[in-house]
Amino acid sequence: MLNQLKELLQDPELQQKVKAAANQEEAINLLTSAGAKKGHNFTTEEVSQALAELTSVKSNELGEEELLNVSGGRAGASHDHMSCCSDCPSCREF
Repeated sequence: MLNQLKELLQDPELQQKVKAAANQEEAINLLTSAGAKKGHNFTTEEVSQALAELTSVKSNELGEEELLNVSGGRAGASHDHMSCCSDCPSCREF
């Protein structure tokens, strides 16, 4: 089901509608309805659970700063360059 939801969310128009939804219930109803149009019989509970799983997966991903820390980038730098940057005057000190 997650793959089916991800497939539905490839539609830019549906993405915009979901983002503009007033609340989570409205977003779930939009996804349930879009799924029905594609022949999927999602219940609101299934969509709600799937969204919770998708959100959980995304929250476990590393953010840009965390990636820099893990990859050896300079944490707390005044800009987003990594220590291997050579074209930025302020990075030449590395």
